[in-house]
Amino acid sequence: MSSCRNALEELVIEEAESQYKRLGTDVKKRVDLSEVIAYTLNRLPPMYATTQRGWVQQRKKAEQELGKAIAKTVRNGFLSTQSDVLRQQDPIPAHELISQARSLAKLRKLFNKDYLKWKDVPEIVRDALDSGYYASLGNGSYVSLDRRNSLLARSYAVRRRVNTSILSNVDKVPKSEKEISAEIKDFESYMSGTGYRYSNILETLVEAIVVRRVQRLDEVIQQKISSDDVSAYVLNRLPPMYATSRRGLQNLRQRVKSDMTNQIINLVKEALAKVIQAPERALSPLPFEKFNLELEDTLVQLRELLGRDDITWRNVAELVEECLRAPKSNYPNWRAKHDV
Repeated sequence: MSSCRNALEELVIEEAESQYKRLGTDVKKRVDLSEVIAYTLNRLPPMYATTQRGWVQQRKKAEQELGKAIAKTVRNGFLSTQSDVLRQQDPIPAHELISQARSLAKLRKLFNKDYLKWKDVPEIVRDALDSGYYASLGNGSYVSLDRRNSLLARSYAVRRRVNTSILSNVDKVPKSEKEISAEIKDFESYMSGTGYRYSNILETLVEAIVVRRVQRLDEVIQQKISSDDVSAYVLNRLPPMYATSRRGLQNLRQRVKSDMTNQIINLVKEALAKVIQAPERALSPLPFEKFNLELEDTLVQLRELLGRDDITWRNVAELVEECLRAPKSNYPNWRAKHDV
């Protein structure tokens, strides 16, 4: 659901990181920002959007109507999640935390590049193949919870102060200061939340039901329907269910299975009826969807460079690391271009 996002998430993250900086050292050791964020999101109305116009409207509405509620709920989150002793022993499974942006975050960590974008990845991989050396692989040093929170909060602050020249230099077409500022903001939105361990379990469930229902429709009608629009309609009418642990994930799924299945199916039917009846409109996608277009071009280049047709956004970080560990002789495409 790359084109369907909860606009509230970024605002909650900003508030949680801001309040975290003001906490005492002892309190910081007892809290996990992922849990605070999930706690807050589960107590506020969801605000999913699928278009640029919808995203702007939802953000504006959240800032105007929910600003105080966000701050108050975050404060309560810091108080309420400190006693959760399961958070470190029972993390949410990694396969529940998947998105295009999270895959890019993995590559950032792999290459130790804080400002890596999708369009930069092919060149970074070529350089790594050329040098035959990859310093950050195998760095499995332990990072404490307090240290991790501090690094995440500091990283976010650095991203917001990043010198615009860093981003402008990688673009072939010169951009105005306003355009660069907008791109930085959009990219922050795209990457927002990738450093945290939480997931709204309803997103994948609703998406799966929507896809199955759409496939039953006539092909002509299918082409006119945006599955993300249907999913957003449904998710905005259900209570959010963000989980940060395996146990929390299981409990929420059991609740959905026993109490909400019929409600979700009925909402999907209702959403489909409304979307089918709505006139077709040419609307701009989410403001950060352009980075997923860069992703598609990057995947094409990586498949050719590494000779791996099985590279997708879901496995790109793992397969790139696997390829970098292998002998360079495994990549004739790279060697042929390099030797020219």
